[in-house]
Amino acid sequence: MTRTDFPTRADLEACLLADRPQLGKRVRGLKRRRDQGQPYDQGLSQVWQALEESRALAARRRDSTPEPAFPPELPVSERHQEIAAAIAKHQVIVLCGETGSGKSTQLPKICLGLGRGVFGRIGHTQPRRIAARSLASRISAELGRDLG
Repeated sequence: MTRTDFPTRADLEACLLADRPQLGKRVRGLKRRRDQGQPYDQGLSQVWQALEESRALAARRRDSTPEPAFPPELPVSERHQEIAAAIAKHQVIVLCGETGSGKSTQLPKICLGLGRGVFGRIGHTQPRRIAARSLASRISAELGRDLG
């Protein structure tokens, strides 16, 4: 079935974050073509196909997201609800804690629990490549998933 309506903002918001700007730009271009009386049907069906692929990928990510567990011996774990509320409320937070308190390993898991890995990616930074790699391995092991 070929759709003849244009995707709405809600349709685009169900896509991956990385796909939204390009799809939005394509929709705006097709609307201009329509308004100028030019053909746009083929482009519209391609946009709907790309949109459905992006939404399907987001749904697969949502369905395969593991439920993170927080080791009680880490100080960050004791306050993970408070930290999650701050992350949900604010665009940027600064979290300070002692070395070994679980900041690096538990913050990505808190973000995952908030659904942040569905439409985009959760990143982490470390000063050295080896440290970043070992942190990624540790987080994937704690989540019971393969690295990558």
